[in-house]
Amino acid sequence: MKKLTGWSERAKAIKVLTAFEKDKRLKEHVERKLRGVEPQSRAFVREITSGTVRYLRLLDFSVERATGKSLKKQHPVVRNALRLIAYQLFFTGVPPYAAINETVEAVKRLLNRKAAGFVNAVSKRLIGFNYKKEIERIEDYYERVSTLYSFETWMVKRWEEFYGKGELLPFLEGLNRVAPLFLRVNRIKTTQKELLKLLKEAGIEAEPHPFIPDMVRVKGRVVIEELPGYREGYFYIQDPASFLAAYLLEPKPGELILDVGAAPGGKTTAIASLTKNGAKIVAVDVSPKRMELLRKNAQKLGVENLESVITDISKDEEFIKRYYRSFDRILIDAPCSATGVIRRHPEGKWNKSLELIRYNQKIQRRLIRSAKDLLKEGGVLLYSVCSLEREEGEENAEFILKEGFKLSQFNNLPEELNSQLGKRGLRLFPHKNDTDGFFYAKLTLQE
Repeated sequence: MKKLTGWSERAKAIKVLTAFEKDKRLKEHVERKLRGVEPQSRAFVREITSGTVRYLRLLDFSVERATGKSLKKQHPVVRNALRLIAYQLFFTGVPPYAAINETVEAVKRLLNRKAAGFVNAVSKRLIGFNYKKEIERIEDYYERVSTLYSFETWMVKRWEEFYGKGELLPFLEGLNRVAPLFLRVNRIKTTQKELLKLLKEAGIEAEPHPFIPDMVRVKGRVVIEELPGYREGYFYIQDPASFLAAYLLEPKPGELILDVGAAPGGKTTAIASLTKNGAKIVAVDVSPKRMELLRKNAQKLGVENLESVITDISKDEEFIKRYYRSFDRILIDAPCSATGVIRRHPEGKWNKSLELIRYNQKIQRRLIRSAKDLLKEGGVLLYSVCSLEREEGEENAEFILKEGFKLSQFNNLPEELNSQLGKRGLRLFPHKNDTDGFFYAKLTLQE
């Protein structure tokens, strides 16, 4: 990458990383610090902060080995400046002089000359530092792999146990790749052919997904708000794996459909698009703020026949009574650990725990139990999670069967995904499918 920006962008990045350290959130801090910043600078700051968080463990290891300095003992501005310099040197095409000089200037402005001098002196040792060679010296295999790919060791051990040693390295590489940009065509307003034509006329390189309908991949760097059709609601930014949850549900016009955990509306609006507003959709979510986003997205995309309800169906007896055994189809896109979307949200590497996974499983099972009272006999339940954890996928599918459901076939599954089918459902992976990591189980109520 050529030098696009100067010290002020690095200063913003340092502020974002310092805020991230406190609560392990990234997106919220990026959005807050970059309000009103012009698109090119915003994209640069987003890239270097996301990249630094993605490779945090590797960067910390490298800085400490190369400089002989403990990062924990440094001022947060100094610590994050050194991480930022290491990321630019190791993973971007930013010239070393720009990576160091502009970041040092940011430290001077944010802190003082003395701190800037220190960063300048020690960061020179990072130029040409061979982190791969240094990591090879780590004796323990799991520590070595976890440092190189920058994950917590407990996560790496679990995934090897789940998916096998032969899959582990490609699996971790897939989670570290930056996710491609996909647009999901909004059938209510346009067609895939028409959207591709608009993009081509605007000089934007794009192509349809090879086998998942309604998906258009945009290549190269773009400003999303400036894409043709953005303001008109011709598309929704959505990963193919997320869209598949709505697609595999097979919604039909004339049906009453429940979308649980619906906000911010990706799957709700996909159901509306697939039925061209022919189905009545009841979208429920516990978050008023996120539900407001759903309503705005639905309005922009021209979604009709939508009722949005802020509630937790596992606790809302009135809702259960009102819709008892009424729904033709239910989509439960359950709250989960979100390890399947680490490509998009690298902070997810550092804010997970076994306690969180087990806690989510309890919530997921409560929602599944509630669905049993809301689904018609013979109706379809599609359970999905953007998680790579078996507790949230296969174990819950087993639980659903014990609740009186039976597994149902995916009638419209693209042939290319047949090899991903397991005994209890379908799993997609970044390294195999170039999608987010998802689990899906399709079930019906036994009559």
